[in-house]
Amino acid sequence: MKVRRGIRIATVLALAAPALIAVAPGTASAYPQVCKAGEKWATVSGTKVTNAPTHMQGVSIAPGSNLTRTVTIKVDRTFSAGIDVTTEASAKAGVVLAKASVTVGAKLAVAGSRTTSKSITDTWTFPTPPRQRRYVVWSGTKVYGGRYSYHVCKPGGRSYTTESGPWRSYRTQWVGSSLCGARYPKGSMEYNAAVLGGC
Repeated sequence: MKVRRGIRIATVLALAAPALIAVAPGTASAYPQVCKAGEKWATVSGTKVTNAPTHMQGVSIAPGSNLTRTVTIKVDRTFSAGIDVTTEASAKAGVVLAKASVTVGAKLAVAGSRTTSKSITDTWTFPTPPRQRRYVVWSGTKVYGGRYSYHVCKPGGRSYTTESGPWRSYRTQWVGSSLCGARYPKGSMEYNAAVLGGC
């Protein structure tokens, strides 16, 4: 009887063994596919927006005079669109800035773009002041910047590479004027132009 019991136990173990071996291939499910091989995508964070005058020109109006004048606003500084320390257009930069546009909800300039370095000429009519007044006429743009993470899916789709760095871009320029001595919200285009324009 003891021998028979040993035989029965050995038989049970023999039958169970294939089931244990069959589980082994299933360990591959611990590495599920997380992306499509070759897929590229990006995320952006820490976005900051700045009102940035690019062209400024001071105008002084004497009391009792109404002035319509064509003013040429000279360039003071330029801004570019790109990633890292380069402004060159690339597939990577395109993916990053496209994601930035979606994130901020505005169409941003593409990599390789720059704000104009040419002077801007426009006609301005200034009201008759009761006393001497000074204005800064300007052209400016909103400048955006932050950090990005750029991902590329590896073959097999079970992992991906990640690169990180800074990005920057800007929006369409517009023109306006700031009255010296007037109060404007800090950080607004009017405020920044007044400060940078020498009010």
